[in-house]
Amino acid sequence: MNLLIDSGNSMIKWALANGDLLYRVNKCESNSVAGLHDIWNRYDVPDRVIIANVAGENIAKQINITVNKLWHIDAEFIASSRNCCGLTSSYHNPEQLGVDRWMAMAAAFQSTIDPVIDVDCGTAVTIDLVNENGVFVGGVILPGLNTAYQSLRTGTKAVEGINSISIKKDISPVAKSTEDGVAIGILLGLVGGIERVIREQSSLIDQVPAVFMTGGDAEKLQPHMKIAVDLQPDLVLQGLRIAAL
Repeated sequence: MNLLIDSGNSMIKWALANGDLLYRVNKCESNSVAGLHDIWNRYDVPDRVIIANVAGENIAKQINITVNKLWHIDAEFIASSRNCCGLTSSYHNPEQLGVDRWMAMAAAFQSTIDPVIDVDCGTAVTIDLVNENGVFVGGVILPGLNTAYQSLRTGTKAVEGINSISIKKDISPVAKSTEDGVAIGILLGLVGGIERVIREQSSLIDQVPAVFMTGGDAEKLQPHMKIAVDLQPDLVLQGLRIAAL
């Protein structure tokens, strides 16, 4: 049994892995890392603790201290590389690629015989293309829903009193309030940007890629997409499971 951890900028997500199965999937906000000791204290001693961390050195250190105190083992921090899990990176400096993107691509690519586009919707939205030979061709990075909202909020007095973006089930491009106008504008702008990038990336390869969507905001964005996507909330954890084999 391995403990797999996806440590992101906003959320920390984890699961226990036994063979091909993930179970006890859970998450907390990154600023609640101190509470992980009490949660993980209920678990049996894992064989390994494997982490994809993009939340910075301080969070990584706190997680490793917790793991060491609980089980007297060190956490293993996965890093992006030129080759891994059947993938080859085309990044100029492969180690600079966010390891969460790398792990999500690994999981997506191994789940299909087609080329893939992985859309990871978190603090940032990343859209990455892997061709049929397992080559990570490249990708783009967009501000995520709340990142875009906070940017607009700091520069617009009309919405500065509204702390977070709220997406309603039924949306209209002719909103009747500033709050709705901002939320819907950001949502539709991001969805439109994602769809444009997917079309542009798809045009670069001969086959139609399978499109996967993951990340904390994936469930908010997916219903508004005109392009069919496969919603896979645990792609990074699945990639860590594969990397551990």
